[in-house]
Amino acid sequence: MTSPQIGILLTVVTHEDVYLAIVKLRDGWSNAYQKKAAVLRLSRADLEKLALKDGAKVEISTPAGSVVVTARSDATGEAGVGLMPSSLYTNLLASYDPGSPLLPGKHIEARVIPIEKGITPASDLMVRRNRA
Repeated sequence: MTSPQIGILLTVVTHEDVYLAIVKLRDGWSNAYQKKAAVLRLSRADLEKLALKDGAKVEISTPAGSVVVTARSDATGEAGVGLMPSSLYTNLLASYDPGSPLLPGKHIEARVIPIEKGITPASDLMVRRNRA
């Protein structure tokens, strides 16, 4: 079994969410946007590997960056795959690698660990990255 301190490796698959788009249009980059966007849906097996309950916080890390979001159970989810709506959160995690077999921004290789921090504020995600 995987140690919760080390976390698990998984592929984050992003998807469009019409409800998130409505919140963005109606409320902008608000707390309502954050509540809808900062969610990672995991299989029950992955939640068990991380020793987490539904609604716990996790840090998702990639070479491009890291964010803290809420982990939610997905009864139909497959182990090793996490689902997230396309958002500022997934944009920060995505990077472009022309040699990668994965689609940029749609399938993101990540490490997920339990954490006791608050969710990354959406306002923190709007800072431009230095692309020197």
